[in-house]
Amino acid sequence: MDSKNTGMYGKKFSPMKYSIPKNIILAFACSITAFIILTGTGIEKKISSRLEQDLKFAPSETKHLVWIFFKDKGAVSELHSKPERFLTHKSIDRRNKRLKSFEITDDLDLPVNQEYIKMISDMGIEIRQKSKWFNGISCYATKVQIDIISGKSFVKEADIVRKYKKSIRDTDYINGESFSENKILGNPSNTSDINYGPSFNQSNLINIPAVHDLGYTGSGVLIASFDAGFDNLDHTCFDMIREKGIRSYDFVNGDTIVANDTGRKGNGSHGTLTLSLVCGFDPGWLVSPAFDSEIILAKTENTDSETPLEEDNWIAAAEWADSLGADIITSSLTYLDFNSPYPSYTWQDMDGNTARITLAADIAVSKGITVVISAGNDGFNPDHNTLGAPADGKKVITVGAVTLGKLRAGFSSVGPTVDGRIKPEVMALGISNYTAFPGAGNVGYLNSSSGTSLACPMVAGVCAIMLSANPLLTPEDVKQLLLSSSERTGQPDNLLGWGIVNALSAVNAAIRFNNAVPGDFTLDQNFPNPFNPSTTIKILLKKEATLSVIIHDITGRQSAVIISNKFYNAGNYSLKYNPELNGLQSGVYFYSLIANGLKIDTKKFIYLK
Repeated sequence: MDSKNTGMYGKKFSPMKYSIPKNIILAFACSITAFIILTGTGIEKKISSRLEQDLKFAPSETKHLVWIFFKDKGAVSELHSKPERFLTHKSIDRRNKRLKSFEITDDLDLPVNQEYIKMISDMGIEIRQKSKWFNGISCYATKVQIDIISGKSFVKEADIVRKYKKSIRDTDYINGESFSENKILGNPSNTSDINYGPSFNQSNLINIPAVHDLGYTGSGVLIASFDAGFDNLDHTCFDMIREKGIRSYDFVNGDTIVANDTGRKGNGSHGTLTLSLVCGFDPGWLVSPAFDSEIILAKTENTDSETPLEEDNWIAAAEWADSLGADIITSSLTYLDFNSPYPSYTWQDMDGNTARITLAADIAVSKGITVVISAGNDGFNPDHNTLGAPADGKKVITVGAVTLGKLRAGFSSVGPTVDGRIKPEVMALGISNYTAFPGAGNVGYLNSSSGTSLACPMVAGVCAIMLSANPLLTPEDVKQLLLSSSERTGQPDNLLGWGIVNALSAVNAAIRFNNAVPGDFTLDQNFPNPFNPSTTIKILLKKEATLSVIIHDITGRQSAVIISNKFYNAGNYSLKYNPELNGLQSGVYFYSLIANGLKIDTKKFIYLK
């Protein structure tokens, strides 16, 4: 008997008569394919377990904020030979100064493949952010769309975009009192040339006035501040940075407006507080560490919702800051758990290797950017760390908060990280800091704010001063010098780290570091001093160099240039200087010697008219 086409009772049947319709076969095959994609059975799994969990219980029409990561970027052969195709000149300049490796670029600098993005966009999917560092995009997609995307050969993985939240302590200024009268005319217990007014205590705690008196005020350093809304940039204390020009971008609304306005998502004011602590300058009221720096602002938090920060905003901001050549990122983000359905990280993820914000922060450091992060405001827990990403980063500088009495603030988060590293690294004032009063049009000041968010920008300002003193320091150099010059350097722990920052010690260490001043260049004190009408400045060069001698007033503003980028052979030189030729008024000034792009020394003179 021919058994080829025999039924269960031995009867033959016709294949044509009993064939399954093609449309049913196709539908069945599609279902099996979708099942394989979702479960990972039989092929590479492309949907993360967390996203898979969310898709399982969410309505099919729900749009999820997801990451789509790609397998490659395509072949680009000119990355190393022509980096200007992919990076700005300012970014290249920073890397040339700060990176010790031969190559200043890597594959992370290549843009995301535009063809891949277009294929996803053509599906009607809203693209939110692009990340060249992670080779992917964030977008809003339904379950069906995610299934289709994950089946694409160029897609590596689909994952949920995690969310974060600030602690209420970081914005606890509602009952604060505004001070806008009776400017203090002198510094209590201080003889500094700059009048710090009521901000003296917070600056003096980390030895800022002594550094300012040496002429180091953050000049030439570009600081990127990531925060919620910057709602009062017209405040007097921001006059200096406005004069220099401020670049900004709102990663929540997708435009350049970081101030509040009707109809905008994420109106906020926390950024005003933190910005005033890194670069505010209004003598008699508020003088912050890096008042002569340059600033770029990134709004990354949507304060309207329960989940004000999504990680893709922060990552996009970090890549943007890198592209603009930022030297420092200061970010006061505090992590908290979210109840379902909001996906977040937990304390177990604070290991330096899990949270994508943490990975991005460490990548930024690898690009030559010093990254300073607030530790968080979840206090002490005897069982585990209370850190907030990216404070768990291996390369970042994590900042906790202390009182004026040098005691740890009870809310200040603690380590160790899950992999056993000490956190935070350093401390600064985080209780009742003196800040600009938020709110458009307000001209006063406030001293009722508290949080590690307020300690963080002051330490970022110290880092800027260190880079102003020695522009060749790598981020790793800055971190190690900061730690080794802090108050508890010999006995760090997870409550206070290496202790309260000492800006003067850190700057002196920065100047001496890595033979920054090997004795090849010497700047003498001018003579006579005080003087009128002219004085002489002597310079000793043991080797040839390109020199500049710059004059600044006590506010850090450049007042005159004696010589600019002029080549000199080794030898002794005397520069005769008459301030009247530059229209200078009588007063205290600083003159700095810059050799081969490095600030060598700064000294003070007094001009009497």
